[in-house]
Amino acid sequence: MAIRIFLVVLLSAALIGPAWGQELKVGFVNLQKAMSQSKRGQAARATFQAGLKDERDALEKEKASIDKQRRDLEKQAVLMKASERAKAQRRLQLRVRDWERSMRDVREELALRERELTDEILKDLQKIIGELGKTGKFTMILERSQLLYTDKGTDVTDEVIKLYNERYQNKPVDKNR
Repeated sequence: MAIRIFLVVLLSAALIGPAWGQELKVGFVNLQKAMSQSKRGQAARATFQAGLKDERDALEKEKASIDKQRRDLEKQAVLMKASERAKAQRRLQLRVRDWERSMRDVREELALRERELTDEILKDLQKIIGELGKTGKFTMILERSQLLYTDKGTDVTDEVIKLYNERYQNKPVDKNR
């Protein structure tokens, strides 16, 4: 549905604009490239990766401890009473379940942090793209990845990155996200 509306707007602009004597000027931006190549986007990625490493290290340490407990239980199981073995197995199962929950929680938290960082940078990029559209007298600026083919248009991605770096170079990346 959204694609149909987009096509109607695009065709309307292409057909009506020239009829009113306006030049149709279309620009394109690669938002993924702008996010990954901007200084702030790179800083956000580095912060995110550092947090990911810390979380991964803690979970790996816990997994190694669980594996050791499992091996110890397997060695000692033959010498244990059935009730003791059942209790030890239950403690191990609970620990494994807690570790799996922690893994799931960490994945969800990291995904949320990445979305928040991405959303903040995207909002800033949208402001710059809007301003660039007005000052450059573009009829529209479209996201490059949403188009299958085009033979005309101006790629403004590098200019967006340059303006973004100039404007937001001192804005810190929120490390708590």
